[in-house]
Amino acid sequence: MTASFEALGLHVDERQGRWLAEAGIQEPTGAQRQAIGPALAGLHVLVNTGTGTGKTLAYLLPLLQSLREAPGRAVVFAPGAELAMQTLRVADALKDDALLTGAAITTTSRKRQDQRLTKSTRLVVGTPDRLIELFRAGKLKGTRLIVLDELEPILGARDAGFLDTLLARSTPRVQLLVAAATLGRRSEAFLGRFMPDAVRVTDGGPAVGSVSHHVVRAPASGKDVVMARLIEAQKCEQAIVFVHEPAVQSHLFHYLNAHGLPAVTLNPERTKSQRERALTAFRRGEARVLLVTDALARGLDVPDVGWVLHHSMPRGPEAYVHRAGRTGRAGRSGRSVVLVQDREAQELRRLEGALGITFVPLERG
Repeated sequence: MTASFEALGLHVDERQGRWLAEAGIQEPTGAQRQAIGPALAGLHVLVNTGTGTGKTLAYLLPLLQSLREAPGRAVVFAPGAELAMQTLRVADALKDDALLTGAAITTTSRKRQDQRLTKSTRLVVGTPDRLIELFRAGKLKGTRLIVLDELEPILGARDAGFLDTLLARSTPRVQLLVAAATLGRRSEAFLGRFMPDAVRVTDGGPAVGSVSHHVVRAPASGKDVVMARLIEAQKCEQAIVFVHEPAVQSHLFHYLNAHGLPAVTLNPERTKSQRERALTAFRRGEARVLLVTDALARGLDVPDVGWVLHHSMPRGPEAYVHRAGRTGRAGRSGRSVVLVQDREAQELRRLEGALGITFVPLERG
């Protein structure tokens, strides 16, 4: 199994081989095959592929080998704390014991983080605001490799303009590895300025894996009854449901549980430990439904989810791509179903036009 990764130039040690086996990863994905070699060679690389195509390992594996073979530091930008911590956990599982890592996020004690970030910390993973603060303070000197995981939201973060200043003055050159499911105008402008000669890995468009796209009409009176009936009729074993407003999410949580459909919820009003317990219950199959917001779903990876249900309409094509990418992962099939009221029909047509897909009415189970 590890031979296929080693053919790309990686030196897969026993720990990494064991982790890959336990994760059920037997072969590199197409994105990984194209990205790992150029990344090891020190080139700028853009991995512009759909969710579920292995972008995280496409940059983490060569990054860790690079740190093992030469001095210096790597910094990984993630748009949110949840994705940052998930990435750090994967890195910690794959790295050598001697390689020190650290987190720089807004949801935990800055003093404690700063105490752990020393000159010996070789890999720092964090959110844009905290990492930019550390760069400004001169606490991330020696950085020679920067990863931007989900470029568009990172460029939209507060004070993200400092990235331009940082990269423009970087001497010696900093290697850039960028992961993105979609690219907006901001992203293309950034790539043109700092990565014009980057190796581009692309799957040719924003379609999400082997996901089928469906629509279910809902009455003006609401979507709750329709959603509950859909989950029952389709025998959805695990479904992720997207809801914008915490109040609506809370109502739907109580409604589904009251109707015999075990549900858990992730929302910003819950503590980190509460969210972790909810996610664990969903992964173990103790709950059939996971209610989430767009922000907290970024980086969420539950491999066996067969259904993504959009109780709230996605706010644009990029949001839809990220949502639908929570299913159909690693070659599995999945269904993405948008619940639409008459007043939302035009939004659905705009999505179809932007993404080049057709939402097919869902057949009754």
